This record gives sequence, C-alpha cells and structure tokens, in this order.
Amino acid sequence: LFELDTENQYIAYYNHQRQSGRYRDHPNVREVVLSGFGKLLWDQIVVPVAARRDRLDVVFHHKFSIPVISPCPTVVQQRGAEYWMHREFYVGLAGRLDQLYNRLMIPLYCRRAARVLTNSNQLGEELVRYVGVPRSKLRTIYAAADESFQPIDDAATLARVRTRYGLPGSPFLLMVVKGHQVKAQGSGTALTPRKNVALALEAYSRLYRRVGRSGQPPVPPLVVLGPGIAERLGPGALPPDIPASAVHTPGFVDFHDMPAVYSMARALVFPSRYESFGIPIVEAMACGCPVVTSTTSACPEVAGGAAILVDPDDVEGLLMAMERLSFDDSLVARMRQLGFRRASAFSWAESARALLSELQRAAGAGQP
Repeated sequence: LFELDTENQYIAYYNHQRQSGRYRDHPNVREVVLSGFGKLLWDQIVVPVAARRDRLDVVFHHKFSIPVISPCPTVVQQRGAEYWMHREFYVGLAGRLDQLYNRLMIPLYCRRAARVLTNSNQLGEELVRYVGVPRSKLRTIYAAADESFQPIDDAATLARVRTRYGLPGSPFLLMVVKGHQVKAQGSGTALTPRKNVALALEAYSRLYRRVGRSGQPPVPPLVVLGPGIAERLGPGALPPDIPASAVHTPGFVDFHDMPAVYSMARALVFPSRYESFGIPIVEAMACGCPVVTSTTSACPEVAGGAAILVDPDDVEGLLMAMERLSFDDSLVARMRQLGFRRASAFSWAESARALLSELQRAAGAGQP
C-alpha cells in the first residue's frame, strides 16, 4: 500500500518502540509510538486522541477493533466469526471471556465503522448472518502468499533447512498449526480443535496400519509444525499405531524457511474446522505443494478447485486423501499445476489497490 500510493500521507501508530522503524525508508509514512497503555485503553482512548491531534481523515485497524468514538471515519478488518460458530474452541475462563468480549464488541465495531473488510466472501456471509452487517458495508480483500513463496530446488538450501529443523530426508505430509492456539489451551483439551490435529492423527494412524498390512511402500512421515506441538505430542500422546519415529514436531519454523519446507513436502494436510482465509493453502500451492483441506468455512473458496476437499469430521475420507497423495505421483503432478494457477490468482498488489479505494471511500464520507 505504501509503495503503491504516492499521493496520500500515512501515520503508523505502534504500541511499542520495538515495532518502529519498519517503514523508515518510505517518505509517505510517519511512524508514531503510543506506548504504556493496555490494549483497551490504547484502542479506545489513545488512538482517537492521537487521530484528532494528527487531523487524520480515516483510521484503519487491520484486526477486529476500532475506536468506538473517533474524530474521523474508521475502517475495520474482521478476521473470523468463530465466536458464534464454534464455542468449543474457547475453553477455560480466559477462553470464555474472550468469546464473550468478541460477541459483544465485534457487532459494535462493525456498526461504527464506515467500511468492514473481510478476507473471504464466506466470512462476509457469516458477518451478515451472525453479526447483522449490511452487505453494502462489506468488501472482500484477499490475502496472498509473499513473493518469496515459490518452489525451492537449490540442494544446499533444502539441506540447510532440513538439518536446522530435523526434518525427514524423504518427502513428508505436512501440517501447519499456529502456536498460540496450542499454548492457549489447557492440558486436558483436544489438541488445537480449530486445526483438527486429533482427527488428522487418527487418519494417519489408520493409514499407517492399513499400508503396513498391504505391503505397499511405507507411508511418508508426518511433520506437524508449530510452537508447543512437541510438548503436546510427547510420549504416549500419539495413537498406538503410529511409531514416534514417524511423526516429527520441529516447533517454530522461521518464516523465511517456510518455502523450503513446503517444497520438500509431499502434501499439505490442512483439515481445519474453521478458517476465515487459510494462508497456508495459498503458500503451499505457490511452492508446488498439493493440498488437502476442508469442505467448511473459507477453505473451498480459497482452494478454488485446486485441492482435495474432505469433510472435517470424516476420518476415512481424510485417510483416503492422504493415501492418494502419498502414492499417486500423477495426481501429485496434476495438483501441483492446479495449485500454481490458483496461487497466482491472489495478489498483494491487487489487494493493496482495493484497500486504498476503501480508505479513500471512507475518508470521503467524512468530508464536507
């Protein structure tokens, strides 16, 4: 956005000094640190006071909240409606309070905003149904894979990444899980129900047992990325049919190493119960990694016919998809090409142009 728009001036508000400096080389961006306040005070008091002082034409917040009382029009980006659709994601007192807060405040934010942005058409429909946002107020602006996400075939790079994270030497099935979703759960809850890890492990266990009896080549190893996963999948946590040597949990993987990880994977297994977009789908496709994902939420919209779709409750269906991608080379080759074409349909440049038009539209609504 900052590179695209040479006409308007931007102020980036940060709540900590460590965030400042990212856009120091952009002459149309001034970075301002407003530190020392909690999130609620920062959103609702500090930012609107600064916006009045700086005489802003529009305030944009890229996640959930905006100032309820603002001196200028506001634009908000919503990222999910799971607070209404999946109460089971929120466990313990903290989880229930988080759900309650968002169910109360997201409708208010959407009412107060001049424009409400979503990252999928499916999320827009959910906001209409559960939050009551008028369709005329909504606009979908898709995410995209970073330009660094492309097939990596340099042997030295692949070897470095494989060694750094202890990845298998052969192609593997890959799961990508957000670490904060693991750490926020109590020890007695299912492992990241949003990402459906428990069902994927059950499907992999059955596949491992079935292939072992049939005499086929061995099942590819399973790699589950994400901070906190290793602790939750320790000794005794795996289904009994999966040997510990078959499942790898590297923990956190640096963003810049992810293209190499996708390039080494046989397929991405992404059977989420809920995604408002699902950026790993696009990242994997851009790197030539076939995808199996869910029939629910925004996954089919993002996959666009270039992935195998499975009901997130269907263990046998996921097993069959994993089996096909593990052993059918012609299917993998065909899905690689479909994935490349689908990933190319998403563009940060196009999204930036759409965002600029929405900011200008909202700012114009506040002018005489």
